[in-house]
Order: sequence, then C-alpha cells, then structure tokens
Amino acid sequence: MSTFFKKHWLILVLIVVGFLLYANSFGNRMFWDDDDNILKNQYIKDWQYFPRYFSENLIAGAGLMSNYWRPLLLTVFSLEWKLWGSWPPGYHLVNTFFHTANALLLFFVLFRFFQNRRLAFLTALVFLIHPLQTEAVTYVSGLADPLSVFFILLGLLFYLKFEQSGAPPWENKWFWLSLLSSALALLAKETAIVLPVLIFLAGFSSQKPEERIGERLKASAKKFWPFLALALIYFLLRATTLNFVNTFNLYNETNVFTANFLVRLLTFFRVLVIYFSLLFWPQNLHMERSVVLANSWSSPDVVLGAFLFFGLLALAFFSLLSRPRAILGFGLIWFFIGLAPTSNLLIPVSGLLYEHWLYLPLAGIFLILIWLGFWVSGKYPFSRNFLLILLAIFLAFLARQTFVRNREWRDPITFYNQTLKYAPGSYRVINNLGMAYADKGDPLRAEKTYQLAIQLDPKNPVAWHNLANAYRDTGRADLAIEDFKKAISLDPQFFFSYNALVSLYLEKKDYGQARQVLESYLQYSPAQVETLVLLSRISFEDKDYAAALGYLRRAHDLNPQNALIEGSIADLEKLIESKP
Repeated sequence: MSTFFKKHWLILVLIVVGFLLYANSFGNRMFWDDDDNILKNQYIKDWQYFPRYFSENLIAGAGLMSNYWRPLLLTVFSLEWKLWGSWPPGYHLVNTFFHTANALLLFFVLFRFFQNRRLAFLTALVFLIHPLQTEAVTYVSGLADPLSVFFILLGLLFYLKFEQSGAPPWENKWFWLSLLSSALALLAKETAIVLPVLIFLAGFSSQKPEERIGERLKASAKKFWPFLALALIYFLLRATTLNFVNTFNLYNETNVFTANFLVRLLTFFRVLVIYFSLLFWPQNLHMERSVVLANSWSSPDVVLGAFLFFGLLALAFFSLLSRPRAILGFGLIWFFIGLAPTSNLLIPVSGLLYEHWLYLPLAGIFLILIWLGFWVSGKYPFSRNFLLILLAIFLAFLARQTFVRNREWRDPITFYNQTLKYAPGSYRVINNLGMAYADKGDPLRAEKTYQLAIQLDPKNPVAWHNLANAYRDTGRADLAIEDFKKAISLDPQFFFSYNALVSLYLEKKDYGQARQVLESYLQYSPAQVETLVLLSRISFEDKDYAAALGYLRRAHDLNPQNALIEGSIADLEKLIESKP
C-alpha cells in the first residue's frame, strides 16, 4: 500500500481535493436550465426517444427549440435519470467526477508531453480548484463543458501515445482511439471543434526542433487531416440537417454587433481584459455579465486587450520555433484556441462573456505561470521560498472562492438574488427569481417579481404568462385570463398560455371559450391530431355532439390509421343516431 501511495500520491491528491472541494455542492438544488435539460425533458426519461437525441435539438424533449445538438450529453442525463431520477446529489456527483477526471487527464497529458511531473501536477491542481470552474461543475446543466473536455483531453492523450509509438496512423490503436474521442467530444458540445487544432499543436510541438519549420508542418499535417475531416463533417451536418435555429449565427437578429466585425473585435479586446482579471483575481463571480460594446479605440481597456492579444500571439508563435521555450507557445496557443469558438470573432454567438467559457482555456495560462515560477526559482534560488508561499496563498484563495461559490449555487432564490447584485437589470434573472418564489409557495412575492420583469421587457410573453399563473394561484381568475391572453397576443405560438387558458376555462366549465382558445391554437399546434381529439372531448362535455364528431373526422383525415379515432367516430355516430 505504501509503495502504491508513493508512486501515485499526486493522482490521489487530485482525486481527494476534487471531491472534498465540491462536497458542499452535493446538496444543491437543480434549477434554471436544469428544468428544460433534465426535469422537464421527456426524452431522457424513456429510451424509446434515444434515436431523437441524434436528430433533434437538446431541449426538444421539453417541447422547446434551441441551437444546441448534444446527443452524448442527453445520453449521460438519461443514464443519470435511470439511476436517481430527480435526486440532485447524484447529478452533482457525476459533474464532480468528470471535473476531477479532467484534472487527472490534464496531468497525464502535460506530463507525457513535457516530462515534468511537478509542472503537470500544479497546472492540473489549479485547473481543479479554480472558482471559475464552478459555472461548469456546480451547475448541473454545465456538464457539457466537463464532458466534452473529458474527451478532448482523452483524445490528446491517445494522440500523444500514438506520436510516441512511431507507428503509422492507420495501423495504430492509439490513433483510432484519439479519433473516436474526438467524435465523442463533438457529440458532447460544439466547442470541441477546436480539438483538431489542439491535435495539430501537439503534433507540431512534438517534432524535433532541429527540423525545418516546413518539414515539421508537413509531418504534422499528414497525421492531422483525419481530425480536420471529422470536424468538417460535423460542421456540414450542423449547417444542413442539424441546423435547428440559425445554428452558426446564434444571434437571431442583425444589429451593430453581428453586422460589424470591428465592433466584435474591439469588444473581444475588452472581454479579454476581463478574462485575465478573473483568472488572477476571481472575485464577485456571477452569471449574466453585461459588457458595453466597444466601437472605437478610445477606451484604455480596449487598447490593453489589443496589446495582450497581438503581443501574446506573437510571443506564442515565436516561442514555438524553439523547443526550450515550447511551454510558453504551447500554453498561449492552448488558451487562444480554447477561447476561439466563443470569442465572437468568427461567428457571433449567444453572449459576450461567460465564466465557464474559460473551463478549458485557463489551463494554458497557468501552465505558463507555473513554468515561469520554476524557471525563476531555478535561476534565482533565493526566490524559491517566496514563490512557494505565494503559490500556497493563491491556491488557498482559489479553494476558498470555490467553496463560497458552491454555496451561492445552493438554491435558486439564493443564486438569483446573488446574481442580481451585479446584474440588477437582467430580465431573465428576475423572471427566474419570480418562478423560484412561486415554486416555494410564495405567489405574492412571485407576483411582484414578475411585475418588475415586465417593466424591464414588456414585450416578452413569459413574464406575462408567469404573472397570470400567480393570479390564478391566488384565486384571481379574471386577471389570470387577461394576462394569459396578453402573452398569446405577444407570441401567438406561445403554447404554454394556450394550455393554461384552456385549463382555466375548463375549471369554470366555460366550454365555449375553451374551444375558442384551442381553435386559435390549432394552426400552430405541432400535434394537430391530439389537439383535435381534445376539441372533440370538450365539445362532447358541452353536449355539442355534432361538433365533437366533426373534430374527430378532421383528426381521422390527418391520421387515417388510428383505430382509436375510428372507434370513437363510430360510437359517436351511433350516439347521434339514437338521439331523437
């Protein structure tokens, strides 16, 4: 046992630290996107829907549409649902498992590449405990990041094993396993499309430094093209068959940001400065960050961001030409490649800045800093104790911040109120806070919160719908009906308000109004047969048998093979004939 510990103690430390640090998140509740991704997602609750994971969007099982196609993530959620249903600790345990596994894989990748155990361990440790990671680990729906990075790192590890084997690609199991891992990473999250570039970086950096640059590039490209081909196939599928909602331009409307590359570039420089500040001083972490768009060079942070971007990229490319400084180039390229899919430079995506977008990139920056620390302590031995103390303080600070951040995610009311300290004008957070109050059984506080959300965005049907629910829950049916209708007027396809309005009319036995609402909804209904059958039942309850029969016949025209509808038509015809 002691021999095993001596040989593997660094691995054991990473495992223990990972689970201890995130243990206080295991009791946290599930909320926000957890509702649509898991709790209300019917597809993950029955394996009969498994084929749809590969043909429909992420939240189709909740009756919603999104830009995301993540069949592997749905598969993991489905397995979890089979294991523990809606029990939150199970989901938090899985997130922590993948995050800790990623720290181990990062350790293995860096050690195999640089042959420096201490460098690999400390980089993996910072990756493991940095509080920016909580947005991907403590948040159950954040699993897409740890899951995709798991296969990215696994693919890199297999590729390095292949490179060091010296065998031809198509005859080497490690090459095939790396290619398989790449495919699985893409099935987990879209940002894994950067893996081929990381593979190329690993291959290029593995070449002998005395070889000419052209030869190193050529040798790397020969092994790199299958990964590039895989990424291109994925890209084409997302552009065609799997293009759900304007996949590539994730902004659904044209504005100054989406239409003007210079604005996106200058804004990215501003965001880059914020990212670096969060890496080194992760205080006041929160979701829903707002960034003012930059349209000129007049702001100091834009100039600083440009200096960082161009300066670090130049440093990276020059350093890659020399093996002794390869760590510097490797780390910087890792950072910028990891950030590329969400930079808004190539494609405008659905946000400007999220902490979890640094989940993979941050390892590159801390790889460099730790390497510099070793370099300084080696060149100036008197600085060693100071650097060790500084590192210990920084690690303790990171661990404390992660522990605190886990607590802020413990329940929706705590989380949303904490977020509103930094984003008081966020419609989405305020609306979600109202829903949290409603779930807690506090409809009056929910009502006030929804009214505030409506003031911020009066044209959004969701808050009107939620306010109507609050009125209904407090016995004010007339006000509820008014606001359900308001939500429908803002979005004629908002089926949630149709359903609620029909239910309310049925409770009042106002069958005529219920039919009128469903008739309006029928043209938008994705399940017209079921809607017509429901109209028939309501008409039957209203004793309007002729109308009930008419709805059934229309349903039969749409689905002539449905034996139940045929039988109901026959029964209803007999009933009508028997009437005087």
